Amino acid sequence: MELEVFDIIVFVTGIIVGFAGALVFRAVSKKSASDKHQSAGATIDALQHEMERRQVLADDHFLQLHGHLAAAEKKLADARKAVYEGAASLSTVELEKGEQEAGSANSESDLTAPPRDYADKLGNGEGTLSENYGFNKPTVEEPQRVI
Repeated sequence: MELEVFDIIVFVTGIIVGFAGALVFRAVSKKSASDKHQSAGATIDALQHEMERRQVLADDHFLQLHGHLAAAEKKLADARKAVYEGAASLSTVELEKGEQEAGSANSESDLTAPPRDYADKLGNGEGTLSENYGFNKPTVEEPQRVI
């Protein structure tokens, strides 16, 4: 066989082997890409389930906390009522009711003025809410200038 024919056979064989290798590589890369996509989807699903589980746990925790606080508040109200009744039965003096029970009775007895965000005016002067308050005009006249 001549050398040229041998070179052509090697060249054609190389093209066929390269083409077959490219097909195998393409099939393997598609499979790994689909596996990565499925694993990424599984990871997202797992994270979503974990987040939902933690939200449910947080909701349960706050519901339990609300229940405990409501029970403690009821026990405190019962204890205050028992102390008030016990003190009333031991004392001959009339006791005033607590803040929550008295309610509007204490607010009517307080006759203090509400706080103000301005100062009262003094005498016949302008008050602090006047537009001219604080702008004192100078009484010194300037000499006229001749140009």
